[in-house]
Amino acid sequence: METSVIVGLLVIAAVWSVYLLPVVFSDRREGSMGSTEEFDRWSHTMADVQRHTAADLASSNRSVIRTRRRRTLVGLIVLTAMSFGLAWYASSLAWLLVGLFFGSLVGLYMAVLAQMRKQRAARLKVTHVAERSAELEEPQVRVIGS
Repeated sequence: METSVIVGLLVIAAVWSVYLLPVVFSDRREGSMGSTEEFDRWSHTMADVQRHTAADLASSNRSVIRTRRRRTLVGLIVLTAMSFGLAWYASSLAWLLVGLFFGSLVGLYMAVLAQMRKQRAARLKVTHVAERSAELEEPQVRVIGS
């Protein structure tokens, strides 16, 4: 019985090695199938770039980042609430400390987000011409000579 288990494991290892070893040594990746897949991926990426403007891509990236940050904040808040709930239910000091830790992480994360928002607003204020008051006060046309 032991020999059949060993033979079975060797067969499974041989089958997996056929698929995994070429990827590790990059023989299969450099072949024509890999280059075809890479070209297909590249052409889809280029078609997507041509379809959307730079502003569309930037706004979609901002929305992805905003969603990820919101998900992280909600996750931290849920962990904090669960830790405090367990601390109350079990009357446990350890869970209370865990809840305080997650609560401090929520506060720290919100402070970092507020600082990043302030830095972005300052960066936008510098880069947007319409918000520069010195340039708006200057006359647009100067008459040289009489």
